[in-house]
Amino acid sequence: MKKNIFVLSLLACALSFSSCSEDDINQKPYDKIEFSDYYKTESDFNTAINGVYRGFAQDINGGYYAGLSSASDIIAVGDILGDNLILNPNGRQSGLRTHNWSYNSNATPTSLYSTSYNIISRANLILANIDNLQDGDFKNYITAKAKAIRALAHFEVARTYAEIPTQAADASSTIGIAYVDKYDPKAEPTRDATIGETYTKIIADLEAAIPYLKEADPSSEINKYAAEALLGKVYLYKGDYQKVIEYTQPVVDNVSPAKKADLADLWTSNNSEGVLFEIPLLNTSDPKIGTNFSQGATDATIILEYAVDKNFYALYDSATEPERKNAYFKIFNPKNLDGDAVIAVNKYIKGKVMLGINNGRYLRTEEAILNLAEAQYLSGDSGSALSTLNKLRDVRYSSYKGGETGAAIFDAIQLERRKELAFENGDRWFTLKRLQGVSGISSEYKQGIQRSGNGYLADGSGSPSSSQTLNAGDYRWQLPISQTTLNKNLKMTQTPGY
Repeated sequence: MKKNIFVLSLLACALSFSSCSEDDINQKPYDKIEFSDYYKTESDFNTAINGVYRGFAQDINGGYYAGLSSASDIIAVGDILGDNLILNPNGRQSGLRTHNWSYNSNATPTSLYSTSYNIISRANLILANIDNLQDGDFKNYITAKAKAIRALAHFEVARTYAEIPTQAADASSTIGIAYVDKYDPKAEPTRDATIGETYTKIIADLEAAIPYLKEADPSSEINKYAAEALLGKVYLYKGDYQKVIEYTQPVVDNVSPAKKADLADLWTSNNSEGVLFEIPLLNTSDPKIGTNFSQGATDATIILEYAVDKNFYALYDSATEPERKNAYFKIFNPKNLDGDAVIAVNKYIKGKVMLGINNGRYLRTEEAILNLAEAQYLSGDSGSALSTLNKLRDVRYSSYKGGETGAAIFDAIQLERRKELAFENGDRWFTLKRLQGVSGISSEYKQGIQRSGNGYLADGSGSPSSSQTLNAGDYRWQLPISQTTLNKNLKMTQTPGY
């Protein structure tokens, strides 16, 4: 009987809603491991978990951090969709349809959908073979890691392709996503009846995982603090603020944010201060994060795809937070723009190994602080919210006024969120999406997107982005599933509106 050959990189074929040929499936891997002999030892399972992590970096569909010219990486897409950036008409026009919200099933903004289910498939294959291990601590540990990663990938699909439970009064009852919790290469999964049901399954996986994860594991792995912070974030999107506090407080109490003196090295991957979970990208063959913002590093070589809006840049104070401002932005006078000044995203330009090569930071304690502060405020504890917010402001500013009361506390939290998490995993886009249905906050957070109308040059002149407004409640807040995916799984339902 012909043996099936196990190729770690080809686990992406299963449940990815894409196809692989028999030649692909049966080719010998570099390490000559046969499937019938695999998933037997602790070493096998450790290697398999590492393969799951690698799916975030690069696979047949690009990975979360692929940095593709079609703007399919998790770093750039959310900001291209949002209001911090302006299209440079002299660039390559990468992500143009995304930036103008003119996407559809034949021109999707991101490959995150297929990439996520590839990661989920890899995690499920581990769980399908987990009983080959003896009962005990190691088996529980590997099970927990696989479930936590599976939950993370489903969460990314859920917030991207479906409504967020806090997005509207009835959002929890709108259509969910396919929650795939079994390894079955022949499966044709359908979407959960409601997004509320999807979130229940994400939460169940994370709650099952957390007791068996380790606090001391490095940030390149899903450790206990990363899973707790992720679960707190899921509960924030669900609108259960007491649960946010329960799971996020231990993270904030035990993991310090990066100090302002650390920021320059943090964003060249020379340290990982405050990072809870990241994907190491330090090989010359790894994706160059941020190339959808710009390419090059000097006035003579840089080509901007997107420039920073001058109004957003003005929110940063050169006198009190120069370290953050300099780490996040740089003003260039590009040769291809006749020397006119533009504000570039600087977070990913430099790298420890070479230009553009930086670790993919998925979750930082700074975000956990902001999530906790918001949950405390929305649960009625304004004093704790302000105290928590100050844990971040104390390490970002040489001085700040502080002392806000009432609604001004929420405004201050949202200002720091926009500034601290700019150009990271689409936080601005998802914040504007999830706040639309939250009660007890200013109407300014419920209006969708209204871009400034500024042009792409540093002084606000030049051509503005052609699309300026995306109203709250518009169906385009939920991205379309590609037609290719729908054609391969006839039971899959398109996102409403497309």
